Amino acid sequence: MRKRYALDASVLTSIVNSDDVEHFSCYSFFMNLHDEDKACWVVPGLIFFEFQATQSRRYREKQQGPSVFRRAPLFYENTEVYHVTKRFLKEVHDLKLYDVFSHLHGADLLYACIARVENIPLVTHDSHFDRYKEEITLIRPRDLLKHTGSVTILNGGKLYTVGYEEVEDSSSGTVRLDTGQATHIGGLTAKIVARHLLEEIVHSGLADKLGLGRPQKK
Repeated sequence: MRKRYALDASVLTSIVNSDDVEHFSCYSFFMNLHDEDKACWVVPGLIFFEFQATQSRRYREKQQGPSVFRRAPLFYENTEVYHVTKRFLKEVHDLKLYDVFSHLHGADLLYACIARVENIPLVTHDSHFDRYKEEITLIRPRDLLKHTGSVTILNGGKLYTVGYEEVEDSSSGTVRLDTGQATHIGGLTAKIVARHLLEEIVHSGLADKLGLGRPQKK
């Protein structure tokens, strides 16, 4: 049985543009569910116009010429075009969603209202929805590809510990320390790469400035 998901137009744009920073995570999430026939994408008709407008803007900004990629990655057999009916508008009013989502505008407000009224998750990577994570369930494709951990090294009688995050991408993946330093994994494991990054900031003195060290217990 297909699970219903509300979908933000920003995800559609990321799926079709391979140079988009969110492309790998959004494409993987979308196609995995599509290939296994596990998703029904619930979208208002407006999303198709938003997608086309965004594509036009991207091509203008990058001066890629008049040949704009127009095909939205939604398939009729597993897409539910959501209609803004009187019943829907009444529920939005009764639930006071215009007040609940008062910081959202335009299409974002509509996506959030659909997710809340239908009680389905919203797939997005738009940060505008962050403040509403208690009101609606948010699915961020990039977060599904994240793995976290921590590493510790001993130097000069002090133990230095830092957390790290591994994010899969179209190359070999990226490791980012909680302190902000990041690099590609290459042929190593994420833990080894995180350890190397920690060693670098310990030797540079930055780890002490950040308060990462503590005396080793005797």
